[in-house]
Amino acid sequence: MKKAQLTNPNPQSMIALLIFIIGVALVMYILFLPPAERAELLEQNRSTPGDGTRDEISILMTQEPGRISNIADTEIIKDLPSFNLFTRTDAKTLAEFDSIYIKKSLFEEQMRNITFGIEDLEHTDNYALSYNVQRHSGVLTIILNDNIILSNEITTASPAPLKLPKDLLKENNNLVFRVSGPGIEFWKSNQYILEDIKVTADFTDISAQENIQIIHVTEQEIDNLESMDLRFAVNCEELANAPLEIYLRKRLIYSSVPDCGTSVLIPPVDGSRLIEGENDLLFRTEKGNYLLYGIEAKLHLKKPLFPTYFFNLDAETFNKVKNDEGDLNVSILFPNSEDRKKGIILVNDYILEIETYDTFYNRKINSFVRQGNNAVEIQPKDEKLDIVELHVFLAE
Repeated sequence: MKKAQLTNPNPQSMIALLIFIIGVALVMYILFLPPAERAELLEQNRSTPGDGTRDEISILMTQEPGRISNIADTEIIKDLPSFNLFTRTDAKTLAEFDSIYIKKSLFEEQMRNITFGIEDLEHTDNYALSYNVQRHSGVLTIILNDNIILSNEITTASPAPLKLPKDLLKENNNLVFRVSGPGIEFWKSNQYILEDIKVTADFTDISAQENIQIIHVTEQEIDNLESMDLRFAVNCEELANAPLEIYLRKRLIYSSVPDCGTSVLIPPVDGSRLIEGENDLLFRTEKGNYLLYGIEAKLHLKKPLFPTYFFNLDAETFNKVKNDEGDLNVSILFPNSEDRKKGIILVNDYILEIETYDTFYNRKINSFVRQGNNAVEIQPKDEKLDIVELHVFLAE
């Protein structure tokens, strides 16, 4: 019989459970304080209907910031995935016929029409008509869309392919084959038998000619953005490439044939060219094969960026706060009561100082908020500031 074995609990799960228990205990602690002490804690130093206490608490924001360093970043890197840019050109048969017969005598003429279509005229080139001659006499005339492109006597069995001028072609095309009459030898007839007739062209597939990447920029980043650098590595085929073009929000920021196997750094782009939210970055080439990898967009900030958290006040909640019908509080739970905690809380543009040894910090922020989105930013004054939980709650 196998004996059941005890397994050690997951340390991370235990820590998460402990944080949750502390948070619940904190809220319960506030709720069950005597009214006078709770009023002092929540800075409810004013009279209200009834007994003057705030018994109903609504949590508007909960965060777990962890350790916040005083060395804030002035650069933010946005990594982008690797991709290929390429065009591929392949020969394509537009029309094919086994054989045609044309004839002309004094009293009879047999011509032949063949039609063919072109799906993508812009990206199709090098049109040609090829055929073999099984029987020939007289002058062969070939007409493309009412334009004579050949009028000559063919004397070889395998003539060179006949080029079809692109400027004469359109979406639907017509080829007419005819032969000249016998002239003074009126008792004869001229005729041609053409075999293996093909209309061919080179078609360029451009489905992978472009690639669009998205750079997401937050409201906090855009308000503090000075410039952006773009860097990437590239592998390619040296002799077969057209310039690589890069567009930021439809404005060209780079156009060159990069050195294959090198890293490319694009000159800084002014921050005013970016917007909050999605910024499209278009990569394209007319011809060639590029592999781009290690792509990173680096945002350069005007000043260091500290952690910022957001909460929203709808019209009803904001009116309660504005009319002093509820107390809006920001509270912080620290990991211990041994270390000195020193820092700044920015509620929108208003500064609250933190300097305490306590485990718990709370301030009323009614006069600092606005309807809609509000921001809470935390800046340490010492080397670091450890925060277990950050709450914004409404006491009514």
